[in-house]
Amino acid sequence: MKTPKKMETYFNMIENIKYENEHGGAYAYIQFMAYSREVLKLLRPLKSLERQMEAIEGTNWLLNEYLAVRFTYRHKTIFENKLSETRQIFNSIRESFKEAEIRTPYKYTVQHAQAA
Repeated sequence: MKTPKKMETYFNMIENIKYENEHGGAYAYIQFMAYSREVLKLLRPLKSLERQMEAIEGTNWLLNEYLAVRFTYRHKTIFENKLSETRQIFNSIRESFKEAEIRTPYKYTVQHAQAA
């Protein structure tokens, strides 16, 4: 299943965003929103993770609202707090995937017969 691997890639990209970068704090906000939008696209078919998706969307909404103002130290604190909360959300998503793997231990493969 490629979805968990792709999702893990985006999780790592988000977790490695640095507020202190050469482009400034607004760039970190934009990076977060762009990467998390991709995570949301991957999560959309999974209805059991709806609560986590709403939390990520809420963080995106908050960061988007702050993009229009001048950045101060307070914005760095907000970003770090939201990033910490997002890490917890990612951990719960990872746990959901692990539980799904435990419930379905056998990988069912379909073999197709070929005509001679």
